Amino acid sequence: MHEPDRSPKSFVTMGIPSQLGGSYRYFTGSLAYVLHRITGLALLFFLFFHILSITKAGHDFAKYDLIMRRFQEPDFKFGEIMLYGALLFHGINGVRILLVDFVLERTHVSKKLFWMFAVLIAVLFIAGSIPLLCHSNTQAFTDGLPSVGGH
Repeated sequence: MHEPDRSPKSFVTMGIPSQLGGSYRYFTGSLAYVLHRITGLALLFFLFFHILSITKAGHDFAKYDLIMRRFQEPDFKFGEIMLYGALLFHGINGVRILLVDFVLERTHVSKKLFWMFAVLIAVLFIAGSIPLLCHSNTQAFTDGLPSVGGH
């Protein structure tokens, strides 16, 4: 029986990517796993702060209007597109996980399915980002705010 290498050198190199001298090889499964976890945490983070910002306005319509106008500023556009990408990847990869775990009996199709879904995600991301980039019903953040001097 072959004993596994439990030396300190082996312990250190197992966690280092193979490009840097370690023995761990990344593959589509680990890529999908890491991206699924990152997008899940990003969506959880977004949801927390979205609910916080909406409830912070309370029943004050002026405050709510101010927050909504702030969310429509151009600097939030990048975040909106990244949110769209995270939702796309997390949702479609979740469907892939369900297919691989519960529907498909052969696991060798997992890699092919990942890349097919990656192409689908890329196409949907480009198609959905165009309207997000073109949409501009924004007005300046300071429009409609009371002036300091009362003028």
